[in-house]
Parts: sequence; structure tokens; C-alpha cells
Amino acid sequence: MQREHEEAMRADFTTYVELGRQMYRPSTSEAEIQVLDMQQQVVADRWESGPHAEHWNYLEDAREDWRRAPDTMRRFLENVDHNGGDGLTDIQHRSHEQARDITAQDRPRPRSRIERGR
Repeated sequence: MQREHEEAMRADFTTYVELGRQMYRPSTSEAEIQVLDMQQQVVADRWESGPHAEHWNYLEDAREDWRRAPDTMRRFLENVDHNGGDGLTDIQHRSHEQARDITAQDRPRPRSRIERGR
């Protein structure tokens, strides 16, 4: 995969995820959900049936893995980094990084402790 194709795929994937997030907002109407779903499908179709479908599918799978088991995936990626790649291609490694970053946005942020004076 050439660099410009990878950059386009990553940008489209970010758009794809954002469209999905918009669909699940409480204020989104049924008509808006249908439009967002169609837009999301157009983006996915570009990659799922093209010459880079394998990379798109890997990125989707990585996102799902990071969504379901972030601690396990964090350890996995740390292990890969420690062992110098451990069988992942550079594209796959960047897919894990992108999936990690995207799913981190979906997790609630821990509250900081409020310091109280005595």
C-alpha cells in the first residue's frame, strides 16, 4: 500500500467512525440516522471492495479489539514495541495505534481528585 493510499484510508476511517458516533447521539433523529448510515456505507464501500480491503478490515478488527479489551491490547502493543515488531507490518502497527487513539476518545475520562483545603 502506497503512503498516500494509507493516509486516505486512515482519514476515511476516522470519518467512518465519526459518522457512527453521530448516529448514536441522543439528539439524532431517525432521518438523520438514515443519512449518516448511508454516508458511512459509502465510505466503507470504497475500502471494503477495493484493492486495500485487507488493510481496511484489519483496521476495523483492531478498533473492535481495542474497544472490547483496551488493557489487553495495550499490553499487546507494548509487547510488539518491545520485541521490535513481532510479526506486524508497519501498516498493521499504525492501524493499532489509530485504533487505540480512536477508542480512547470513546472511553470516559477519569475524574481528577478535588483537592480540598482543611
